[in-house]
Amino acid sequence: MLLQDSRAVLEQYAPGLDGELAAQGLLVMEDKEPAAIRALIRRYRLPRLWVPSSLGGAAISPYDGIRMQRAVAARAPSMALMLTMHNFTVSFCNALADYVPCCERMLRDVAHDDLLVASAFAEGRRGAGILDSTVYMTPDGADFLIDGSKKPCTMSGCMDIITVGVAVKTPDGGKRTGLAVLPAGEPGVTQRPFWSVPLLAAADNHELRFDKVRVSADQVLLAAEGDNETAQVVAAAEVLGLCWFEIVASASYLGAVSGMAERVVADTGVDETERVLLGGELESAQAALDGAVHLMQTCEPNESLLARVLMIRFGVQRIIERCAMQAAELAGGLAFVRDRELMTQLAISRCLAFHPISRKAARPLLAAWLEAGASGPSAAVAAAN
Repeated sequence: MLLQDSRAVLEQYAPGLDGELAAQGLLVMEDKEPAAIRALIRRYRLPRLWVPSSLGGAAISPYDGIRMQRAVAARAPSMALMLTMHNFTVSFCNALADYVPCCERMLRDVAHDDLLVASAFAEGRRGAGILDSTVYMTPDGADFLIDGSKKPCTMSGCMDIITVGVAVKTPDGGKRTGLAVLPAGEPGVTQRPFWSVPLLAAADNHELRFDKVRVSADQVLLAAEGDNETAQVVAAAEVLGLCWFEIVASASYLGAVSGMAERVVADTGVDETERVLLGGELESAQAALDGAVHLMQTCEPNESLLARVLMIRFGVQRIIERCAMQAAELAGGLAFVRDRELMTQLAISRCLAFHPISRKAARPLLAAWLEAGASGPSAAVAAAN
């Protein structure tokens, strides 16, 4: 029963996929080449799900979307990681279609041809937004040239489209941040080996390099000096992008641990109280993510929204950590040393902690939000602005 609702949603939007993943098994799926995972994603037409119906997509609700992530991750974590990067990128590019001409074309192509979109955005460094990248862009006539690298970048060798956070240096030594959209096959885009462990290797997590990659102005979202309107769009895009990433990634790792716990909560030989506690915590995490989706639909994209979503992400992360260890313990010592699938799931359960934004990087923002709330409504509004 633990994953019944999520699997029903998956069956609704991708009939037969859950059965195929179950038949192959988690270890087989994790040992596949990234190209085989990509082919499966395309065969079930998953890339189009988060694209609006007005652009040819399926317009899945975010509530159903995160349940699909949970269901897929329970069977195939690397596949869920690919979809995490694709789906969160599509979700916030939907809001940019009116500002970046290439975004609308990209979303139409994704919906029509089931193309996969990689996200080459910034790491979760303290004081850095999701677009505050170490990939730089310089003007070259009417175009721009992009240089730098992102590591790791999921789907680095099997994506069709790249969305990349870019930075432009200003004369005063500062920089402006923005977004560029480009086909994966552009000259100057290369992949270098980076991921050296077998865990989640099927998601193709390697370095993506940009060497004087040429893009036109309609492929770029970047505020010019003094363009406050576009600057506000960029700022809102950063918040939306990071918030959607936190929600979708958390749903995926919740799914991985739910798959791990499933065998325990269904085992009547395990103490009933322990099973109820384990299942209850996991369902509480799902409810928290539903709350985060509600915030995304009802709140302005500002630092207050980001703080609240991050609070939920770290709360869910702690639940995942506790439940993974509890499920492994309840499965028993023999399972721990003999069951490679259980060991793989336990290791994967720790990986959410390594995705941006880290607790350390988020701490100043969250502390400021809490302090503003404690100081009264007027202070909270000032801090959010």
